[in-house]
Amino acid sequence: MEGYLVITYVLQLTGALLFGVLVYNVIVQLTMSPLRHIPGPLLARLSKRYYELISATGRMGLNGRQNAHKYGDIYVCQPETVSISDPADIRTVLSTPAITKHPYYKLLRFTGRDSIMSTFESEMVSKKRRTFGPYMTTSYVSKMESLIMEHGIEAVIEQWDKELSASKMGACKVNYCHTFNLCMFNQVSRLVFGQEIQALKNIDSQQKLEWITASTTFISMRALFQLLPRPLFYLFTRPWEHMYNQIAEHVAVSIKERKQLLSSIKLSGGKKPADLLQALMDCEDPESKVRLNAEQIHAEALLLLIGGIDPTAFTLTWTIHLLTLYPECYRRAVSEIRTAFSSKSSEILSYNQVKSTLPYLEACILESLRLVPVPSVQIPRKVPPEGTVIKGHFIPGGTAIFINTWGSHTAEKYWADPFKFDPMRFLDKDPKLNRQRRHSIFTFGYGNRICMGKHLAWVNLMTILANILRNYNISLPEGYSRRGPNVIDPQTGHPRLMDMTMFITNKPKYPDKDCQVVISKAR
Repeated sequence: MEGYLVITYVLQLTGALLFGVLVYNVIVQLTMSPLRHIPGPLLARLSKRYYELISATGRMGLNGRQNAHKYGDIYVCQPETVSISDPADIRTVLSTPAITKHPYYKLLRFTGRDSIMSTFESEMVSKKRRTFGPYMTTSYVSKMESLIMEHGIEAVIEQWDKELSASKMGACKVNYCHTFNLCMFNQVSRLVFGQEIQALKNIDSQQKLEWITASTTFISMRALFQLLPRPLFYLFTRPWEHMYNQIAEHVAVSIKERKQLLSSIKLSGGKKPADLLQALMDCEDPESKVRLNAEQIHAEALLLLIGGIDPTAFTLTWTIHLLTLYPECYRRAVSEIRTAFSSKSSEILSYNQVKSTLPYLEACILESLRLVPVPSVQIPRKVPPEGTVIKGHFIPGGTAIFINTWGSHTAEKYWADPFKFDPMRFLDKDPKLNRQRRHSIFTFGYGNRICMGKHLAWVNLMTILANILRNYNISLPEGYSRRGPNVIDPQTGHPRLMDMTMFITNKPKYPDKDCQVVISKAR
């Protein structure tokens, strides 16, 4: 009996202490915190676990959008952390050298070694950009355009034509989400490793793509979901980690094979391969003349493989999805393309051709990047020691600033009717307004924090969509009723988007159900 009383007393005392700590924390956050005058959810002020729980549900982007609409252009989203969504503030933060990447980025280390993504020390970031920058320029990407086309849109056309040829009806169903992911895996494998994998045909390649998809989930969970005790966390994420290790080993084997090839080339006097892996092995910092070591090459190559697929593949996916929801936009895009380029021609349209003649198609892509930005995380920056001022609030040094892309892209004060897919908002008669709106799309970053692969992504986005819409008629399958022009979202008053999950990238939740279309050859 005495033991029972002792246990009861200990539990009561523990509960009282925990309650006291909670009350004290609430009082401190509401009366003493330097961020106390900034609005935000109470739970977010008390613990970072609030944001981790939201992240674990795969709805972090949507949560950022909802909170921005509720609390405004700046709100507290974690202790010592604010989220901002005013485009002008975002441009200022991303173009201010003193506001650096937050140490949070170390959680995105792929192999225990820093890549250009996970590096957060300013000097190291600048060094890596100097080292890799020349291989992501417009001129360098232009030199690779024939390879980009061969392993991008040409592979898609070959596969879709093959499926159409096998159909007796002159039309067939395709899954555009799977097509675009395999296409980008196909292309990245060639551009990075020089490998001809023919991913759209090869079952083994499709398995490796599953490894890559699982890897992005694993990295996201490792970075964002630290709520569980470590042993339980590793047990929970073990299936994803296994597939992540498989793709990491694939990269290691590719590097080993390249070194063996270079040794034989050195003896025979042959020519080195021209791809990004070779660029990583050959590049050096123009100032220090230091080259990457083996671990650094592996980390960067793995980043190129994992990071080079999802952003482009899912932007293509969301753009096609939106065009099926808005038939008038689809018809206008098709009319623009087929008026400029005959659908009877078998010529593959180049980037220069489509970039200079298809403004409406480009606007469709911009509007897709706005309405459904593929990066699902709020990008963190660190305030310098002297602090900064945002929206009249002093933000002390060391505070994290989250760039709320989802909130910024759908704020009604900056975008009229923000939940409507309206490409014409980027084709206003006022060129100054058009530039301002383009500079308010932060999917690829901004200023000196711009994504280094942006130009490569745009080459793919423009050429793949232009050639598909010229060559094929696209429609939703008969009887499909999950989504469509007449399936209205009661919260927005516009066609309802397909369900999505948000682990680093924003992707369809049910691609097998929602990413099917019927294609036929354009006459």
